Amino acid sequence: MQNQLTRDGIKTILMPFGWKAVFYSCFFLAAGRLDIPRAWLLLGIDYLGLFVVSVIFWKLAPELANQRATIKEGTKPWDKIFLAFYFAISLIAFPIVAGMDVGRYHWSELHINYAIAGVILFALCVSFGSWAIAVNRFFETTVRIQTDRGHEVITGGPYRFVRHPGYLSMILGAVSASFIIGSLYSLIPCGVAIIALLVRTWLEDRTLQEELDGYREYATRVRWRLVPGIW
Repeated sequence: MQNQLTRDGIKTILMPFGWKAVFYSCFFLAAGRLDIPRAWLLLGIDYLGLFVVSVIFWKLAPELANQRATIKEGTKPWDKIFLAFYFAISLIAFPIVAGMDVGRYHWSELHINYAIAGVILFALCVSFGSWAIAVNRFFETTVRIQTDRGHEVITGGPYRFVRHPGYLSMILGAVSASFIIGSLYSLIPCGVAIIALLVRTWLEDRTLQEELDGYREYATRVRWRLVPGIW
């Protein structure tokens, strides 16, 4: 086990900052203006959230950060397709629609109360995501059975309540962005991204039940994939 960040680990930490730069470049180009306070609010808390997650990787999960830098052997082919689709929607389509909505055409305007709700959802997003990273050393970027790392079922932390807290975190983050920016129309690409995440959750859960020892028994004890009492 590596207890220090390698070059790959540093790459893992820095990549999301670059992805967000793409996101906000698309947004402000589509908006055609920079004077959008709620967009700057989202940008600020986005980068604050990335900083928090970076510290979690650095202090609590450097081995995981080192592993997440590249797509590993054994990654399911369908997951590579998902990643390409998801990033196209979340990093390009979403900010373009949101930017055109609130910056150019003003198709919609969500009340400032939605921004407050969005900040709360974002805080939950970072909390769930960081918690999952801290307790699950198998929290890799792609779906695969990590036989090379002694893959086993994780049952502590947020995994006591739902089987896929990482995906719950991503869904909360997607909705929070629409609320904070104030764009109703951005909920369209947001909804597409969420549907993709639900499909990925189902596929990953099926993979784990079929291929990871002990997971099927764990699934009988923790019944809910994402939201207790619902699914």
